[in-house]
Amino acid sequence: MITPGELARLLEIPEPTDEQARVIEAPLAPMAVIAGAGSGKSETMAARVVWLVANGFVRPERVLGLTFTRKAAAELGARVRRRLDTLREVLPGDELERLGGDALFDGEPMVSTYHSYAARLFGDHALREALEPTMRLISPAVAWQICSRVVDAYNGPMDRVDWQPDTVTKAVMDLAGDLAEHLRTPEDVRRVGAWLDERFAAVKKPLKAQRDILAKHAVREQMMPLVEAYGRAKADREVIDHGDQMALAARIAFKHPEVGMIERSRFSVVLLDEYQDTSQAQLVLLKSLFAGGHPVTAVGDPCQSIYGWRGASAGNLLRFAYDFPLRPGGSGGRPVPAPVVQLSRSFRNGERILEAAATVQEELRAETKAVPRLVPGAGRE
Repeated sequence: MITPGELARLLEIPEPTDEQARVIEAPLAPMAVIAGAGSGKSETMAARVVWLVANGFVRPERVLGLTFTRKAAAELGARVRRRLDTLREVLPGDELERLGGDALFDGEPMVSTYHSYAARLFGDHALREALEPTMRLISPAVAWQICSRVVDAYNGPMDRVDWQPDTVTKAVMDLAGDLAEHLRTPEDVRRVGAWLDERFAAVKKPLKAQRDILAKHAVREQMMPLVEAYGRAKADREVIDHGDQMALAARIAFKHPEVGMIERSRFSVVLLDEYQDTSQAQLVLLKSLFAGGHPVTAVGDPCQSIYGWRGASAGNLLRFAYDFPLRPGGSGGRPVPAPVVQLSRSFRNGERILEAAATVQEELRAETKAVPRLVPGAGRE
């Protein structure tokens, strides 16, 4: 076995900290990594892939890495590729032969964005849901044009909506996107409205805040026919937007267990970056495919969640240990939660900046006790 430290010396890169080494050489099992800003999570993820390959646990092409931006995906993929190429050059001949020779390093890990992966899954399995795999993904500009025409042609009641057509168009697109990211339908919104009306009727002296909630939901309900018309307009043109794509991929994965079997047989190891920014649809997609003890490593920081406005939930990272247990419960037994480890050394900032950040984060940290207080790494004191 090559240790993380020995591997770093072979590659002539800085040796990992004890925390990083624990992640790099962790068993092939689910694990969550709470990694603060600048704590070397991308470096640790790349090092884990190379360590697994160097010790013969996995071939490069059987690794799946997902992140949010094309830039981050390209950087992670390039970093892993450089390390693997260097490793092929520096490994002693007998070690190289033991691992399978040069052919071991010819494969490429699949590193992409969450949405690109959902698009591939949808294209491969859309027919299972009687959908055309060739449905075209439209840009936000094209989506706006379609939605704007729907709004202009609508003649239903709008007495609760005192907005200009452009504002209505944006609201319809936002609502449609929110419903897709949360895997909800307009009927779900109407059911919530009926529930609110029932509770409101039982209140003798409603507060202003309660009346405001009811009024805002009434606006949403009045927008639902437009949201439905927008969905029909996309269906008529055989097009989908990003929210549709993720929701449909999640639906396919959830309803067809054989899709998960295919993906688990294809990828022996799964790495999920910035997991605190995943949405409900992404959670359902990933759980349906890879829960049940498959080696999934999720990395993120609940204090850095930035996509709450589009349905992301930092709670996904905090619940990871139970969503992706080491062993699922069965025959009356309780699930065994996955381990949660931390990266607490920041290689980006010194002590004064970290102290200031800790003060700003104090309220957040009280709600998310799993997030470590960052300390300066080597050379940053």
